[in-house]
Amino acid sequence: MTLYDHYPDGTLERVRSQLAHLEETDLYGPIFEEAGLDPDEIDSWKEFRRLPYTTTEELLADVDENPPLGSLHEPGSMISFTPAKDRQLPVFESADDHVRSAEIHETIFERLGIEPGDRAVITLAYHGFGTGYLLHRALEHYGCEVIPAGPGDSEETARIIDKYDADVLWGNPSFALEIAEHGGDALDVFIGGGEPFTSIPGRRESVHDAFGGLDCAIDYFGLRQAWPVSVECAGESGLHVVDDYMLAEIIDPETGEVLPPGERGEVVLTHLDREAGALLRYRTGDLSVIEVEECDHCDATITMPRGVFGRTDERHKVKGVKMYPEGVALVLAGFPDLTMNHRIRVSRSGNTDELTVICEGDADRDALEEELTKQLQIRPDAVELVDELEDGPTVVDDRY
Repeated sequence: MTLYDHYPDGTLERVRSQLAHLEETDLYGPIFEEAGLDPDEIDSWKEFRRLPYTTTEELLADVDENPPLGSLHEPGSMISFTPAKDRQLPVFESADDHVRSAEIHETIFERLGIEPGDRAVITLAYHGFGTGYLLHRALEHYGCEVIPAGPGDSEETARIIDKYDADVLWGNPSFALEIAEHGGDALDVFIGGGEPFTSIPGRRESVHDAFGGLDCAIDYFGLRQAWPVSVECAGESGLHVVDDYMLAEIIDPETGEVLPPGERGEVVLTHLDREAGALLRYRTGDLSVIEVEECDHCDATITMPRGVFGRTDERHKVKGVKMYPEGVALVLAGFPDLTMNHRIRVSRSGNTDELTVICEGDADRDALEEELTKQLQIRPDAVELVDELEDGPTVVDDRY
């Protein structure tokens, strides 16, 4: 069985319906034509894989060719923005998209033990990006009371949580830890998004320890233009792909080959039933793994067990293994006595590559080496700890 076979029955038919809608846009119509594909003839996953990937550059080019919003805009949509290649890419949600988002979040909230009538505090931004507003609507639709705190004063947010007996906090994990310094004991559920969370070793445990009485602290992954992608359940066992809304694939970032479950590569996303701003086989640049295994706590089967743990923008081949240096920062964030300053040095002794990771600060060297090995999928030949790292590039390749 392929990964596609584990998606719910009817997923391919929903993709076909989405393709018929996208064919009418100035962005995707020419893409289908250039590939020599008729969306009506995409009647199997084999045919689906013939569809080209799309990129951020193509989305931006569509905006330039159809100013100021691009051809994926639908009249009456909410317009927000996300950073893209040193620009702002417009993102759209139609009225029907808001309703659909609220519907799919019902399952997410049920899996977290959130109930109608619970009170939630959102500390994600409402203006510009619009993320807080989107989640606010989903919670209200579910029947929760929402306090739109936004990313403001951590002490004041803690006071609000405790005074008004809030059950749920939704925001950046780093800001949540600041809030916990001042209170927040009333909380039952923390939903972390907007930055790496469970992909940082020990970060979930830090949030649990900081608040004390949480039922769960879960990770939520989504791009502003593709939200949501995958969300944990109360079992805290990995991010479950929201498979009734999003089709996620993992590809080799160099060859474009679709990879089987268990192999890490670039996340590619396709909306199943989005009206405005729909994405088709969109290359995110995010690095992850998809596993197929039934969750012990809910009915999910398609999971990103380690979340997103790096970017594909920069990669090096060391000892025949594709190494993504950005993942080192995620490891360092899990060691409180290390700064984020580090250097990766690749050299060659005879015909053998040698990998050295130099970190600034103090840590248990064996534990650090194990986490680096897990993240990079290659064991460093040496891990060095220094009091102060001299200025210079993050990656130094002395082999050539």
